[in-house]
Amino acid sequence: MSESLDKKAIKAGLGYTVGNILIKGISFISIPVFARILTVGDYGIVNTFTAYVSIVSIVISFALHSSIKNAKIDYKDRLKEYESSLLVIILINAVFLSIVALIFGNFLFEILSLEKSFLVELIVVESFGLSLITYYNCVLSVEYRFGEYLILSLAYSVMGIGLSIILALFVFPSQRWLGRILGTLVSAVIIAVYIIVRLFKSARPTVNTKFWKYGLKISLPIVPHGLSQIVLSQFDRLMINSTIGSVESGLYSFAYNVGSIFTVVATSLDTAWTQWFFDHMSLNKYEKIKRTANLYCGIVAIGAIALLLISPELIMLMGGKKYTDSIDAAFPIVLAMFFSYMYFFPASIEYYYKKTNLIAIGTITAAVLNIILNAIFIPRFGYIAAAYTTVACYFIYYIAHTILSYFVHGKWIYDMKVHFAVVALVTIIMVLCLLIKDYWIIRYLVLLLMVIAIGIVGILNKKYIFNFIKDFKNKKE
Repeated sequence: MSESLDKKAIKAGLGYTVGNILIKGISFISIPVFARILTVGDYGIVNTFTAYVSIVSIVISFALHSSIKNAKIDYKDRLKEYESSLLVIILINAVFLSIVALIFGNFLFEILSLEKSFLVELIVVESFGLSLITYYNCVLSVEYRFGEYLILSLAYSVMGIGLSIILALFVFPSQRWLGRILGTLVSAVIIAVYIIVRLFKSARPTVNTKFWKYGLKISLPIVPHGLSQIVLSQFDRLMINSTIGSVESGLYSFAYNVGSIFTVVATSLDTAWTQWFFDHMSLNKYEKIKRTANLYCGIVAIGAIALLLISPELIMLMGGKKYTDSIDAAFPIVLAMFFSYMYFFPASIEYYYKKTNLIAIGTITAAVLNIILNAIFIPRFGYIAAAYTTVACYFIYYIAHTILSYFVHGKWIYDMKVHFAVVALVTIIMVLCLLIKDYWIIRYLVLLLMVIAIGIVGILNKKYIFNFIKDFKNKKE
């Protein structure tokens, strides 16, 4: 029974990882399409709208999806009832915020620097759809139903892109930004209706205060952490839009999307790392964790350096000449994404010891600093300043959690000399890329030398690498 469950979990984990890369891949393929369909200003409007949707969706959902894994243990025989009951909270929140949006829409759209007042209502509608999709994905994950997860996620992604293209080109040709927004919104609503039907069909919706108290007790502390993460990733473009304009917001958002390519791959790799880390921590194999973390850290750094070296050509390929000015912002953004990934190393320790309150403290601190720095430097130096404030905040984010993880465990688990050396190397490469951004031959020569060096190191350490792969494979079996 246990072996069967392990195989099911592994199969599901692989399915989610492959599915996430596939789905995000489709989204990245669409970037050059919309970069050409939309003006730079349109791109800024859409990304500002998306940023607000990310924030409101957390408020609507109360992060209730984070309680489902715990409920599977504590309410094993009533899980369907639990899932259906908590969905009622999300519906109530959505109705309440919809009323607020209708009453105060004209007031809020000026404060939020939106293009039109009706966008306030649209933000609530799409946030509701997104919160349900996130909630239902957790429902599917605890039941290992990765097949439905893949189908639903692909349907949402493909439908959103397809509708957006049709609406932008043929229905709203003079307001293509609106076509892009409505395409994603309509697909989110369609999927949301499907989710409501599925969950309420499985169990009749009830107001169960016992379930509600249980879910809110677990989920509400996660809300500040989730909002702080959104602030770190989205607040800069909101401030750029409100203080400078949608064109500059579009340029910055495009550079950020290119930098996020690194995040997608790195986050997918983290799925494998986290489980491996937990297994070896439980066996007190600290020396092996240290050696493997060094290898893993190096692999991630190589990916970041490679993206830094090809970023100018990637921006030209995906966006064309009108996004040339984004190149200067892309370099520091990639570095910031690297720092954000390095955070997973100390965060793994905090999660292992169930110190999620410390995770929230570290994230909130970085988010508050992000707001302060953006408020000071964006009005003075423009949207480029946001890229460097993002670097600073994610670096502090990483350092804060590294220090916290030391106190949680009582000593260093990782080889911090190696980690800090890698951080310094990627930072130096970023500065170098800024200096030689116009000399593609030099950048690609550096890339070639790096590939050769990696090949030599791989050959010299092939025994260790093969043993690691074999060990990880045996762990699955």
